[in-house]
Amino acid sequence: MDLRELQSAYLADQHKVTEERLEIGALIRTVLSEEDGLVFKNGRTEKPKRLVIIGIDKENGVCYGSVLVNTNLNPRANYSEEYLAAQYMLSQENYPEFLDYDSFADCGMLFSIPISKLLAGEYFGKLSEDDLKDLFDILETTETLSTKQKKRYGIKRR
Repeated sequence: MDLRELQSAYLADQHKVTEERLEIGALIRTVLSEEDGLVFKNGRTEKPKRLVIIGIDKENGVCYGSVLVNTNLNPRANYSEEYLAAQYMLSQENYPEFLDYDSFADCGMLFSIPISKLLAGEYFGKLSEDDLKDLFDILETTETLSTKQKKRYGIKRR
């Protein structure tokens, strides 16, 4: 095995998603589809997406909460004040392997993703403790999520 192959194998191992790495705050990139709740235009049926895990139910095989990370908000969309307040800025400088640009964690909507789909993705570490705390502060106080959703996903005031 030459040096390039060793480097490739090392990086593949570093980005491998394992059950041990599926924890609150994990940064994952995986392919999501309409089945996962995404809405596409122009005939597209799936897309690679970055996400932050906010909860895992390993017994039932589902990530019971994740927020998607988006580079930009659609400039043509008419977002409510509540929805805009539920966006959390992640700095590319703090997560250079995960983000190409400063991006937004969309705390205005939650997604349940099968663990099998997460295991097929790529792992990029975890949010910092400060970012995780701030993200949960938004999740706990946002008006875009119902009390029922917050209870289901284990989001509660500390």
